[in-house]
Amino acid sequence: MKLAFARRYKRPVRDPVGERQDVTVCIAALFRWKYHVPDGAPEDIGTCVVTLSDRMITAGDVQYEPNQQKMAFLTPTVALVIAGDYTVHSQAIRSVMKACHANPNVTVHQAATMYGQAIQVVQRKAAEDLILAPLGLNTDMFLGQQKDFSEGFIASQTEKLQAFEGANVEALVVGVEGNTAHIYEIDRRGSIYCYDDVGFAAIGIGAYHARSSLMQVRFMNNWNYVPAIAATFAAKKAAETAPGVGTFTDINLVYRTGIERLRQQVADQAEIIYKDFAEKRLMLSFDAATKLADFIRDLPPDSTPDAKESSQGQHAIAYAGDNQAEGPSAPEGAEDETKAAE
Repeated sequence: MKLAFARRYKRPVRDPVGERQDVTVCIAALFRWKYHVPDGAPEDIGTCVVTLSDRMITAGDVQYEPNQQKMAFLTPTVALVIAGDYTVHSQAIRSVMKACHANPNVTVHQAATMYGQAIQVVQRKAAEDLILAPLGLNTDMFLGQQKDFSEGFIASQTEKLQAFEGANVEALVVGVEGNTAHIYEIDRRGSIYCYDDVGFAAIGIGAYHARSSLMQVRFMNNWNYVPAIAATFAAKKAAETAPGVGTFTDINLVYRTGIERLRQQVADQAEIIYKDFAEKRLMLSFDAATKLADFIRDLPPDSTPDAKESSQGQHAIAYAGDNQAEGPSAPEGAEDETKAAE
């Protein structure tokens, strides 16, 4: 049975560099913005993007937090934020930046597609170096000389190439075209996904926490500027719960007229307000627990003839006393019962 299982189970082929623990978080969200117009002109309202990220990066087998943003400006209104192995992204960014500079009118979708393809090229080269190069082959030779190889060899190497996962990299490509903003996510395989209708996206090890925070407030792509900033900032702070997420936050706004950093005074005030909010939220949770304990303590005993003691009876009332912060202690008599069982 064990041998049969071993034959069926195929361990994914990974780049050894890709075995590191992921770090970082990057968030992008849409919001509505009212552009300035001359007096008497009709309102000009469009959709823009806010991006938030820490500065924690992975480069080779090192993880650190340098004094630089994790954002690349592909065009004046299209930006890229990254998570995962910096060295892989560096190779992909160079080729995409060159293409975007040659065509400054590239759309957000086109930029995302180009970046996905660039990631695929880098990952494919890593697979070639790991799997084919030790055999004296490259991709072109493997494909062009298959008539000289046995079927078993071709099947084995093809399976390894297809199972190769490569470095764990993710990216968000965001931008504005006219009055419409877009968010695209690119995964480690170079596949792209559009998050325009969802209204937000997050990548990195803190992505789950960030998405959960935005889902809890029911974030939508038609929120206005101020609530969008507040919600996404809270999502970034929630993501700091994840290991490896940095505490510094870069916030950028992508308009149809360009990309700007959030004013430092606003960012500083957001930090102050969130800290006060977090402290009050903690106090409210303690207050709610105290009220529940008081309610349980004041419950009248169950006087029905067939009432049986349960976890909601005497033990729960005893635990609702003054030592809640110390955690539950063993119910009275449990120690003697344990000894008897032994």
